Amino acid sequence: MEYREYIFTNKDEIIELLNKNQNVVEVIIGAINGIDDQKWLEELCIKYLFNEDFEIARTALYGIGHIARMYGTLLNKGLIEKQFVKIKDEKLNHVLQDVKDDLDIFLKKNKS
Repeated sequence: MEYREYIFTNKDEIIELLNKNQNVVEVIIGAINGIDDQKWLEELCIKYLFNEDFEIARTALYGIGHIARMYGTLLNKGLIEKQFVKIKDEKLNHVLQDVKDDLDIFLKKNKS
């Protein structure tokens, strides 16, 4: 597997690519790496949590964990937790647990 770093810094470009359903996984990763707008990033990930494409849903879920790590908080924590309960795809169970573990670590760190 080849490592690639994705960085998108223009919200308009991101929205355009997502509206065209182009490279959604890479765009979500690139947005998290390149956009410094926590609220916008959280909303982006929430939007894709229930995508029918496993890779897209998984990326959005891991994105929530990355946002918590980067900012030490989640602005939409209550909404995100409610969405987590609604995730029924068994293939996402291990991802969901990983992300919950990340939230326990990175959100508690901010409380200390």
